[in-house]
Amino acid sequence: MFLQFLGASRQVTGSMFLLELDDGFRVLVDCGQDLEKNPIPAEDIGFGPFPFAPSEIDLVLLTHAHIDHSGRLPTLFRHGYTGEVLCTLPTYYLASLLLADSAQLMRKKAEAQQDRNRKRKQRRLGRDRDNEWAEYTGRDVDQSLSRFVPVAFGEAHIVRPNLTVTFNPTGHLLGAANIILEAQKSDGSVCCIAFSGDVGRCQYPLLNDPIPLPQVDYLVCESTYGGRTHSDKNRPGEILEGIIREICVEQPGKLIIPSFSVGRTQSLLFVLHRLQIEGRLPEIPIYVDSPLAIESTKAYQHLHRFLSAEAREVQARFDDLFAFDQLHLVQRLSESKALSEHYRPCIIISASGMLEGGRIQHHLRHQLQNSKACILFIGFVAEGTLGRRLLDGESIWQNDGKKLEVRAQIRRTDVFSGHADHDGLVEFVGSQAPDRLKRVFLTHGDYSAMLALEASLSEKGYRVEIPFKSQIYSL
Repeated sequence: MFLQFLGASRQVTGSMFLLELDDGFRVLVDCGQDLEKNPIPAEDIGFGPFPFAPSEIDLVLLTHAHIDHSGRLPTLFRHGYTGEVLCTLPTYYLASLLLADSAQLMRKKAEAQQDRNRKRKQRRLGRDRDNEWAEYTGRDVDQSLSRFVPVAFGEAHIVRPNLTVTFNPTGHLLGAANIILEAQKSDGSVCCIAFSGDVGRCQYPLLNDPIPLPQVDYLVCESTYGGRTHSDKNRPGEILEGIIREICVEQPGKLIIPSFSVGRTQSLLFVLHRLQIEGRLPEIPIYVDSPLAIESTKAYQHLHRFLSAEAREVQARFDDLFAFDQLHLVQRLSESKALSEHYRPCIIISASGMLEGGRIQHHLRHQLQNSKACILFIGFVAEGTLGRRLLDGESIWQNDGKKLEVRAQIRRTDVFSGHADHDGLVEFVGSQAPDRLKRVFLTHGDYSAMLALEASLSEKGYRVEIPFKSQIYSL
């Protein structure tokens, strides 16, 4: 039995792992976009975008819907995969939204590239524009979604006589799971392998806590927050209430929150709703300015039975997790642009979370020079993005040939981070007996984070590996 690491190796994004059983049955766990845009090695180009023939994969398992785990599934189908994708029901719903949005972004990039070529008077050589410039289209997304097979949490799903898979809740995102595979080897013994997906944190708004893993033989574990602990120890409502009162009431000014549309926005809205229920939310308007966030919020509402006991209690009392009088949903681009131009106190929640595109940018153009405005980051902000540059103190933003001086306050809080921190990851692995867990493979993290987590786990007696990309292990 062989396990190959094809993504998220010594980096955060692009999760993809290939497990080959003794009889040659091949299982791909996750198929994510590499958002860090590392080039594909020349030796991997033989089968198009993958270092294997997609037609030779027998089964795909998906831990959760985030694009760095799901974003290349339409590409896999486009290049010959014909099998099923097993995931939880909420993951299917959210993946349908995220993959459709991804295809739309690719279409826009394809059109922009076509326009650039037209201006350069370059010939297209008769090739279809989408095929030439887009990794996949909406049609490819529809094809892949037709092969998704939702499975229940906590139930052993028999794939074939020598392979059983179980999806267990892991927090982090609606529908997110760690996946446990029990595979019978050629000698009759059973090998148990767990893939952590992204490990969530306890008491996170809307979501159930991760459940401990049963004992396994091998564990592939994410390490995003290795070496780091969450700094904000108060509850999300307390932190958010303090910031809102300071910025929107005492100044008074605008609070602009860049937020990921799927997951982070819904947790934020739920906390705001709880503040409103408790009479602690100032009487100011709150705007959600992201069509994808609005659709994702509908999905969370529809699937509330998968959420935490607290969320189900709010649903039972008010018949809605998110709707309250102060909340306004901004659908039209014209409404969004009008909203960005006024200076009245309000809260604007918009995408993208790292400021790299989306409607948030025209809010920045109008409010970044407003000394009474505050840009509050509530999620991960990658190196090299506009969000990170602002957090690091950049004082001038060059946009469309104009230089904008940064006068707004720039803040961040990690209280809405959906990942377990260093201590949480150590606790997650700690469900395993060191003398029975043969190896921990660390993935999905910066190399420095992996080293920090490796040190802590090694002290506790675990055997730890940090695989290189494409490295193969015999299990």
